Formats: sequence, structure tokens, C-alpha cells
Amino acid sequence: MSGGRVGRDSGGMTTVRETQPVLTGARVRLRPWTADDAEAVFAACQDAEIQRWTTVPSPYSHDDAVGYVTRFAPQAWEQGDAVFAIVDPATGEPVGSIGAHGVRGGTANIGYWLAAAARGRGLARDALRTLARWCLREVGVARVELEVDPANTGSRRVAEAAGFTAEGTLRRRLVVRGRRIDVVMYSLLPDDAAATTL
Repeated sequence: MSGGRVGRDSGGMTTVRETQPVLTGARVRLRPWTADDAEAVFAACQDAEIQRWTTVPSPYSHDDAVGYVTRFAPQAWEQGDAVFAIVDPATGEPVGSIGAHGVRGGTANIGYWLAAAARGRGLARDALRTLARWCLREVGVARVELEVDPANTGSRRVAEAAGFTAEGTLRRRLVVRGRRIDVVMYSLLPDDAAATTL
């Protein structure tokens, strides 16, 4: 296939995957990360809120940013997942990151962060809806999930505004910076009312 990437399916067989797409939302565009984006990632990930609520390294180095855009994101695609830059169409600049993981198992677990200057404009909500739509309609997953720290009210508002349902609290579900934390599990299913309006 033209422009494909070699990967392995769940049985260990070699497969070829089409080039990662560009997804267009109402307020954002999601595209693959490039090496030229390292500076934007480095600058964004100096933010204390991103370091508090996500698993990015802390402190966050320039080498971390280079590794993210040149190794981590491409490898995610090769392994069946997808990590996208969230781009503000008004500027053409990346303002955040969003990824779907565990896709080959039929469930997409989404994580995201948004640079401080880009918050409060509905960009994270639109990015989440855009990626969820692609996962449900194009990839064909049975379930899209978010795991959010109960204290992360900003991310919880994004999930709820995007139409995700809070299913409950999973106790000590994730390890973040060496400690186990509770998470609120959010989900979106193909037959949920919110999914039909994506």
C-alpha cells in the first residue's frame, strides 16, 4: 500500500497500515506529529498543570519533546494506536496532543493535554469529539474510554461536554509519578445518543 507503515497485528503477523490520517473537527485539526513540532511540545509541557495531570516526565526536557514527536508518536501508529497533534486552524500551530491507545483490543483509551494559552476555547472538547468519532466510525472500536483523576475538574468538564458518561470511580487504577491514584472512568459507546451527533 502506498504510504503505509509496517506493524504487527495481535497475532504477531506483519501488517501494513495506511499513513496516519489528518482529522478535521469544528475547531481543530488533528494531524501526525513531526520533528518540527518538538519546540512547541517542549514549551507546552513546562506547564505545571500538564505535569500534574498527565504522565509526561517532570521536569520535562527538550530531549523528552524530541523523543515524543520522533519516536513515541510514530511507534504508537506502527503498533496500532494513534497520537495526534491538536492544531489550531487559525494559526496552523500545534496547541496540544491527543491519543487513542489499546485500539487493537476494540477499546480506545484516550488521553490528551492542551497548552495553557489554548485553554478555555473549546479546543480540547472538539479534539476529543473528533478523535472519538474517528475511533467509533472509521476504526470501529466498541468503546471509547477516558480515565480522569477525580480532582481534575477541567478534564472532567471536557469529557462531559463531549458527551462522555461517567461510569464510576476505579480505585487505585493508575500509577502516576510513583503513586497509585483513583480515576473516574468515562465512556462513549457507538449507540449512545451523544455518539450519533459526533
